Amino acid sequence: MTKTSVRIGTFEIDDAELQGETQGERTLHIPCSSDPDLCMQLDAWDAETSIPAILDGEHSVLYRDRYDEKNDTWIMRLA
Repeated sequence: MTKTSVRIGTFEIDDAELQGETQGERTLHIPCSSDPDLCMQLDAWDAETSIPAILDGEHSVLYRDRYDEKNDTWIMRLA
């Protein structure tokens, strides 16, 4: 996994992690300890809602994949 920064609206996370090499397999892991308010917001969205984001300065689109309860982390799919 590679550490990355992500901005979703007004939320900025500096300790997110990218996983996967190929398009369609890449995921972004957002630890809830970074911003509990963002995690509550993600919990309210469904898996089909597109989420515009900026990853390391580049525009991206995320989709909620699942919540990893063991690690208290949201896992997002990259479009």
